[in-house]
Amino acid sequence: MPDTPLSATSLSPPGDEADLLAALLADPALGRCNYRSLARLLPHVGVQQVATGAVLYLAGQPATACYLLLSGDMTLTAPSGRKLSLHQPRCGEEAAEVKHYLTTARAAADCTLLSIPHDALQALLADNPGLKTELLLSLSSHLAGEALALPAAAAPPRKAVRTPTIRLVGWLLTLLLPLLVLLLAPQVERALGLERNGTLFLAIFVATVTMWVFSLLDDYIPGLFAVLATLVCGLVPTPVILSGFASDGFMMAMSTLALSVVVVSSGLSYRCMLELLRRLPNRQLWHNLGLFLTGALLTPIIPTANGRVALVAPFLADMADSLRLTPRGLAATRLAASCFGGISLMSATVMTSKSVNFAVYGLLPAQDQAHFQWLAWFFAAAIAALVLCVVYAIGATLWFRNSEAPRLPQALVAAQLELLGPLKNREWAALGALGFVIVGIVTSSIHKVQPPWLVLTMLLGLLLFGTLRKNEFKEQVDWTFLLYLSGVTGIVGAFSHLGLDKALGSALPALGGLLQSNIEGFILLLFVIVCLIRLLVPINATIVILAAILMPLAELNGVSPWVVGFLILLFAETWFLPYQCSYYLQLRELNQSRPLYDEAGFLRFNAVMNLARLAAAYASLPFWASLGLL
Repeated sequence: MPDTPLSATSLSPPGDEADLLAALLADPALGRCNYRSLARLLPHVGVQQVATGAVLYLAGQPATACYLLLSGDMTLTAPSGRKLSLHQPRCGEEAAEVKHYLTTARAAADCTLLSIPHDALQALLADNPGLKTELLLSLSSHLAGEALALPAAAAPPRKAVRTPTIRLVGWLLTLLLPLLVLLLAPQVERALGLERNGTLFLAIFVATVTMWVFSLLDDYIPGLFAVLATLVCGLVPTPVILSGFASDGFMMAMSTLALSVVVVSSGLSYRCMLELLRRLPNRQLWHNLGLFLTGALLTPIIPTANGRVALVAPFLADMADSLRLTPRGLAATRLAASCFGGISLMSATVMTSKSVNFAVYGLLPAQDQAHFQWLAWFFAAAIAALVLCVVYAIGATLWFRNSEAPRLPQALVAAQLELLGPLKNREWAALGALGFVIVGIVTSSIHKVQPPWLVLTMLLGLLLFGTLRKNEFKEQVDWTFLLYLSGVTGIVGAFSHLGLDKALGSALPALGGLLQSNIEGFILLLFVIVCLIRLLVPINATIVILAAILMPLAELNGVSPWVVGFLILLFAETWFLPYQCSYYLQLRELNQSRPLYDEAGFLRFNAVMNLARLAAAYASLPFWASLGLL
């Protein structure tokens, strides 16, 4: 009579739960699982008795359970007839990954085992990713006839857990500065002409900014704190503080981030990167130029810097891998600087590059709005754009000078493209969605549909046809950034509603005389003021507040409001610390998930290149004078 596995009646009801738990914790692999997942596993564990000579399972049978040997002896037999012994008090590890048992398990003596069903084991593996490796290594040890183990990693030195001084100072200031504002409320209200609600919001805003400045929490949390505190105190109408969740910028960012997920997951971004490498000369200069132009060409099309980062950052990662650049080396850091420069450098020079540009456009007088359409805006900013690009290119070449010589064999690129084959359906869908957005935005003056609703339509199409999958939309779209963006937008709305923008304007130095008599001095002073404000205030708030104050002032002093608005947009892109720039934080996420570029070197280069914006403004003065803007 052929061997048959035990029937289900051989299972005994679970014994004392404390004994079951002790047995699980005693296992060298299962005992390291988190206790929450073990608590969920415990009700599914059964006790099984196997008599001497009886078969537990047969080779080729579906792997329905994994077993822990509590007592007795179990022998494994390979299909060839070779006898195998257990190297861990465990068998049936095939249930972790393999569909069928690879050996036959027979009791060499009466055995008591714990049975972990396949489905329960899979849930345990999902909560403990390292467990699968250990179970498969145990299975390999049985089959190899000797104990196999991964090389032990050196344990990092343990450090005393203590709060860094800078964080302690940050939290103290977060608590004390708002209290100081409230204690000095009468004086603050008289000096700035505020009402009580404005002073209370100022205290909340001070606490929020302090958390940002000292990086006490993830960037989106202080914004949510400001929203919640403002709602609880009833300082502004609910639609004002929650306006960020229904803003055009939120819709645009969410839809563009979703499109970037499809572009990446479909493989279109990798294919485009390979095509770029195949067509460019195989030199550092051309690799950097290609990546820079990719971001620059998207600038007039994708009206959010965060959206452009989401689309272009995968190109950066794939290109660095394909070129085998040294992680965090000068060549890789130069490539990251080129990627970021292409994405952000032209933001002020193209009207459709950012949603806040439209806010500045809306503050222009009616006749200037009629004149400064897309092409006229770019033409007036052309000298500034040229200076920025030239200075940035020369600066990156000199700053990141290196001897690394990436050489990518063209035959390898051709083989990779051949392996990818023709465009797949999802790639065509991603390409079609991108084309729809580009054509829709370029022709928006004809059909009058605003860009946010175009990209939202694109997102709906991707979801309707299943191109963007549910798990991708849920897990790969950066929802924490969207919360950050919404919080900042709500703060800007509250600023305007409470009149804090006008109050801040009254505290600024008198700039009207400089505008009329010394435009060069005005530009330098404006640059310094913007840099100081940007240390504390998010970019959109800086732009909206200063534009609302200074653009009317320009018109009164014979200077085109567009010039002042453009200078504010240009200088507001200045940043020194990561928390000041939301779209750099997106690029930083890529670098934190894997070593790519040297962040310290990148930040030093960015700090120096901020002066290029000042140079671009001064270089544009003769051109603006010839256009009658000064």
